[in-house]
Amino acid sequence: MLIGKVVSKYIENPVLFHLEDTGLVKFDIRYIVLLRSIKPLRVYVYDVFWLRFSNRPFSLDDLDDYEKHFTVMNYAPGLPLKQIHCDEFVPLFEKQYPECSWQSVEEEIFKAFRELFHAACAKPAPLGICDYPSSRAAYAIDLMLKWDTSSNGKPFMQPQVLEVNFNPDCDRACRYHPSFFNDVFSTLFLDDPNSCHMTSIV
Repeated sequence: MLIGKVVSKYIENPVLFHLEDTGLVKFDIRYIVLLRSIKPLRVYVYDVFWLRFSNRPFSLDDLDDYEKHFTVMNYAPGLPLKQIHCDEFVPLFEKQYPECSWQSVEEEIFKAFRELFHAACAKPAPLGICDYPSSRAAYAIDLMLKWDTSSNGKPFMQPQVLEVNFNPDCDRACRYHPSFFNDVFSTLFLDDPNSCHMTSIV
């Protein structure tokens, strides 16, 4: 009997982040993305993002070492969970990679999100997201940054979407940002994103 499997290519050249007590580690980034409508396509990104880090320095060996190759520690009992707020992360990132402003990196991330949602609604249901004026949606998009090379041989940071979660757990968002759901509801149901911590990307 044949059993279907999903194969995902390992990101062998990730952008790393230096933690003082650990060294150069992998990290991933989570954004909360709101889908207001399909026709016209209107997508917003919450201005705060969340980071997760590996617990051990990265290298392409010991592939069974969970704390070296995975960044999700909050579901593994007994493992330390390293967290840095995005406001603290951005200047540290730009200090470690002075040739890459976070604004330019985030522009590439938002470009990837736009392409993702354009593709997701390009075909009618059930192959794509259907247009239903009364519907709204919230997603968590997890991604990593990897090194790639342009046609002229210059290295650049390429966002790599890992997964998209519908109706995600927003416990941390509410705990650290009490206005989070007010911003979500104002954007999705009151059409008032301008007074919120939201960025329109489509």
